[in-house]
Amino acid sequence: MKALIFGATGNCGTYCARKFLDAGWTVVGVGRSEAKICNDQFTFVRGDIRDDALYSDLPTDVDLVVNFAGVQPSILSTSEKTDFASTMDQYVGVNIAGVLKILEFVRQSDIKSYVYTTSHRDYENYWSNDHFLENDLPPSINYKGDHVMYAITKTSAKMMGDYYGEAFDIRTFNLRLPMIFLVPDAPYYLHHGEMTTMPFLQVIRNALDGKPLEIWGDPEMVRDYVHVDNLFSLIIRCFDSQLERGTFNVGTGEAVTTERFIKTIGATFAPDPEAIDYIYRPEKRTYKCAIYNVEEQKQLLGYEPVLLEDMLKCLKKTLVDGKYLEKWGWV
Repeated sequence: MKALIFGATGNCGTYCARKFLDAGWTVVGVGRSEAKICNDQFTFVRGDIRDDALYSDLPTDVDLVVNFAGVQPSILSTSEKTDFASTMDQYVGVNIAGVLKILEFVRQSDIKSYVYTTSHRDYENYWSNDHFLENDLPPSINYKGDHVMYAITKTSAKMMGDYYGEAFDIRTFNLRLPMIFLVPDAPYYLHHGEMTTMPFLQVIRNALDGKPLEIWGDPEMVRDYVHVDNLFSLIIRCFDSQLERGTFNVGTGEAVTTERFIKTIGATFAPDPEAIDYIYRPEKRTYKCAIYNVEEQKQLLGYEPVLLEDMLKCLKKTLVDGKYLEKWGWV
C-alpha cells in the first residue's frame, strides 16, 4: 500500500508517516521544511501546496492521501495581533486555496481515499464540562476566540472535501483534532510569533526536576487528553473500513480533570512522586473543557483509544529512549 502525506514534516505528519512505514506501507511525504525520516520506503517531495508545479512531482498511484497540511497559530511567525493582513493571507492561502489544489489533485488522479485532519475549534461554543460532544454537530465557532480565522478556514476546507467526496466518489474522512500529545523534535511552539516552551512539556520538566506543579483554573474542569497513536489508529481504521465517508472526533471519552492530569504527570515523571507539592492557581483561567463521545468510533471502526496513564507512560518511554532530554539540553 502507498500513502501520500501532505504536511509530512509537522509533528503529527512525521509521526504518522513513521507509523505507516512501520506497518509496511510505502510513503511519499510532502512538506515545506526538511523531512526528518530516513527510510528506503519513504520519498520526500519538498514544496508548497499553493504551488501548481508541486503536483507534477507527485505520484498518482497511491491508495490513500492524508492531508495534515495547513497553518495554525502555533506555527505562524505572525498573528492577528502582530500582522493581521499577513496572517489572514496565510490562513486563506494555505488552508483554503492550498487544500483546494490538493483536492483537485486527488480528483484528477482518481485517488479513492482521502483523510483530512481538521480542528475541533469548529466546536468551541459547544465545549462544556458536563456533556460529551458527538461527531456530527453543526459548526459553532467562537468569533471572540483566539483561533477564529484558523477555525473558519479549517472548517471551510473540511466542507470542500465533503463536497469532493460526494461529487466525485472519493472516500472522504474528516478527523477532528483537539490538542494531540506527542514528543516533538523541538519542545517549542510560536505564541504570537515568539518561541515558547509547550506548556505540557514544561509541566513534565518541572516534575522531572521534582519542582512543585501548578494546577491552573478549575481543578475539576475536564477535557480529552489525546495521544497521537489515537490519531493514527483512526486514520488506518477509516481506510480499512467499509465506510464511504465520515467525520470523527479524535477523542478518548475519558474526561480527565485538570487536577488528575497534573497529578498523573507528577506520579509518572517525578523521581519521588510522594515529595511533589501541588499548588492550586484558580486565577490562571483555562477553558478547553472539550470532551468527546467516541462510541460511534468504537462501534463502526473498532476504535480502542489510548487513555491518560498509558499515554504518559508512552511519552516517558519516548523521551528516555530517544534521549530527547539530552537533545533539548534539559539534563
